[in-house]
Amino acid sequence: MISEREDVPVADGAIPGESIDATARRVMGRYQESIMDALLAAVEALPPEMTGPARYHLGLEPGARPGKALRPTLTMLVATGLGGVPEWAKRLGIAVQLIHDFSLVHDDIVDEDRSRRGQPALWFRDGMATALNTGDALLTVAFLTISRSGAPAAMAQLAAETLGAATLEMVGGQQADLAATGRPPVDLNAYLRMVELKTGALMGAAAALGAVAADSTLEVVDACERFGRTLGIAFQLRDDTLGVFGDAEQTGKPVGNDLLRRKQGLPFLLALNSKGDMRRTARSWLSPEGLSEATLGEAVELLRESGVAQRCQGLTTTWTERALGAAAKLPLDATVADEVDRLCRWLGERWS
Repeated sequence: MISEREDVPVADGAIPGESIDATARRVMGRYQESIMDALLAAVEALPPEMTGPARYHLGLEPGARPGKALRPTLTMLVATGLGGVPEWAKRLGIAVQLIHDFSLVHDDIVDEDRSRRGQPALWFRDGMATALNTGDALLTVAFLTISRSGAPAAMAQLAAETLGAATLEMVGGQQADLAATGRPPVDLNAYLRMVELKTGALMGAAAALGAVAADSTLEVVDACERFGRTLGIAFQLRDDTLGVFGDAEQTGKPVGNDLLRRKQGLPFLLALNSKGDMRRTARSWLSPEGLSEATLGEAVELLRESGVAQRCQGLTTTWTERALGAAAKLPLDATVADEVDRLCRWLGERWS
């Protein structure tokens, strides 16, 4: 059994005058080292042939640019706010991160994205076969991490069921996203449902597992899941926006690739369902010859001038406010509640 008294980071309260950006980075930084150490330990459970590719993709090599580790941070933060056992929360959060990274390996292959977190994507560096095997290994070790967490059997079972159900939803959402690529425009409700599955489900699981680690009632677990799911929608709306209007240096991913692939992310979707010239132009981009690297910059500027970027942010703000409303109903410690509030606000306006 893992000691419940193991030293772990704890919430340290708000700093007067601190910006939302600074709070968010401080909260994520508080857990970063602990999460990276736990990911390194998880990788050791992989076959030795897979440890190198997995470490590379997870950003665990010296000098690499690791991800934000938002999902395990959310698990640990919620658990802290509900009085949970931090070590259990960390193990459950790591399982969520491994599922997320499994999906990223496969996403990069499907989307033909050649970079991830500012370095060559795994499939581009080591080949598609190695990337697929690595993704499969990360998926498997995620559930081993839960079974070996040291948490009580009933808690581990609920965690595995929660994460397993969310993973299936995520895969379904990814397939819906693929099915819409290059096809006639979908409506906003269909897009939001896809986003809820693709991103919201796993974010919901991350928050729910924080409550599971605190041995909360099922009512509280469900409330945390609804909060995280709503936050996940807001997160993806902002992610789609950054995919067209962001800076590749800050995001670590190619900007505009979704448009070139005719993928109906939020900016493209809004343009496709606009009126007048913007609608006609955007619909011409659905054809294989509609957009190219040479015309991408002009297309992005047209979207910006037509107000698409502003509309994207408006929708992101709406869903961020919904997430804030859901978070306000959770029985979190006051210090953690304030940090969750500020983290949500930052996620809705971030540039990385």
